[in-house]
Amino acid sequence: MYQIVSLISFLVRAWLCYNSIDNIPILENPIANNILLEVVSLYTILMLISRAIVGTFYKRGEAPVFGAIAYFFVYLVNLGIMYGIMFALTKIGILPI
Repeated sequence: MYQIVSLISFLVRAWLCYNSIDNIPILENPIANNILLEVVSLYTILMLISRAIVGTFYKRGEAPVFGAIAYFFVYLVNLGIMYGIMFALTKIGILPI
């Protein structure tokens, strides 16, 4: 059951990240934008924050399906927050989106 939940979680998260973060040019220069997204990957930042949050109340291995579901929802909340920050920075004029 864990493998199914984990796979579905990964596919949905990857699709949402691709549609929300990957398709948004953060910088005007496409080469600089590519370097920024490769060096400071937003996926990695979201992963680290989500794992830290889930890890505070979940011990690894105690209920893998619960862990995968909790990670999925925490990741979605963090993705929404990051998207909101990027939207606000765009409205202010800091990001040229």
